[in-house]
Amino acid sequence: MMAVQPHVVIGLGESGCSVARRLAAEDIPFSVGEDHPSASAMREMAQLPNPPSIVPISELTMNPGSKWIVSPGVPLSLPKLREAPKNGVTLTNDVALFADRAKAPLVGITGSNGKTTVTSIVEHLAKRQMPSVRVGGNIGTPCLDLLDDTTDCYVLELSSYQLELAQALPLEVGALLNLSPDHLDRYASVDDYYAVKSSIFTGARFGVVGEACLSYAQKGACQSLSVFAETVSAACPGFGLLEQNGQVHLAQGSMPLLDVQKLGIEGLSNWLNVLAALAIGECLGLDMQRMTADLPSFKGLPHRCQRIQRDDGCRWINDSKATNVGAAVAAIRSYSVLGSLILLLGGQSKSADFSELNTVLLEHKTLKAVFAYGEAAEELQQALDAGLKVMCFESFEDMVERAIKLANAGDVVLLSPACASFDQFSGYEARGNCFTAMLERVVS
Repeated sequence: MMAVQPHVVIGLGESGCSVARRLAAEDIPFSVGEDHPSASAMREMAQLPNPPSIVPISELTMNPGSKWIVSPGVPLSLPKLREAPKNGVTLTNDVALFADRAKAPLVGITGSNGKTTVTSIVEHLAKRQMPSVRVGGNIGTPCLDLLDDTTDCYVLELSSYQLELAQALPLEVGALLNLSPDHLDRYASVDDYYAVKSSIFTGARFGVVGEACLSYAQKGACQSLSVFAETVSAACPGFGLLEQNGQVHLAQGSMPLLDVQKLGIEGLSNWLNVLAALAIGECLGLDMQRMTADLPSFKGLPHRCQRIQRDDGCRWINDSKATNVGAAVAAIRSYSVLGSLILLLGGQSKSADFSELNTVLLEHKTLKAVFAYGEAAEELQQALDAGLKVMCFESFEDMVERAIKLANAGDVVLLSPACASFDQFSGYEARGNCFTAMLERVVS
């Protein structure tokens, strides 16, 4: 067994390397636990002023009083990490270290779906009213690399993996957008996963929450709570959607704020994302009138209910980022009244429960076809009602080609896979790019 420093960086991915850089900059000695360090990480560690020792996680010694800084990609179920707290070792992560060092207000945004979009909208709005806004965490830059004393506000997207060891974060605003089963290959139960997500409220001053998750927010200790929902009502008087004269508006209580047709993004799930961002902005003290004026210039993010233009009269939607059932259900509901639906599913299932997907599809009144590809194709076919007549494809490309041939003017063709992409692609981006490239080919 090899001796270790009082500080140990566990995992040398992007966030682990950022921790190493921060500790080195602060002259804090540390060692590294990593089973398979990449060549680039090894080079970076070797270039530090005092290069750390790097040993397999299983060979780390558990010195009482030491602090292990665990990367989000390293599961806490590893035997060494399960035993560490029993031996006087403190487990923490880069988000907790960041919160101890940040001097500006922090916004933390989590949820099973939509958190990257909401984080990006908040960034879009806040940067127009604050001199310096820095954004990172689970999106873009690791949070420790954001530290800058001239910053007015930090906006962090936070995954459940990051929240596991960052309890009671001193957030100015903590937001929980939604909850649906996900990452069940990492958590013992869906309740465990939900508990980690809802911990974002524990140390928050203000809370923002989707109406369906209100009971989880009420368990928190934030001073005040802002709720967003599909509709505003006496039970939910916060932010919602309001119909007036046949037009749907973003609204706060009974006050319309903006016609959704003026937004640069479409679909119910995106409208809810905008409402969440407005609620967060209000908690930060941003001017509501300026926020609504700035919203139309936000054009959305790739692979998230992204419309792909094709001159065939169909509405083609790239929602490759929908890697779980909740995201797919939200997308299906968003396009339920816009035309006959051809739904493209599949990939890797991540031990998913497809019952909610089955329910929403059976309720869909204009469902034209359901296609499924890859490892999860047969699992989806068996899990969904036989009446849906799910058609299976071995490859993603074969599925898309069939959809192109089937689609007629007025149809909605929605790639919202409800599954991960790693059976045939390097990630959801590669899957979405493949989809887009196939649609942009000249069809003879």
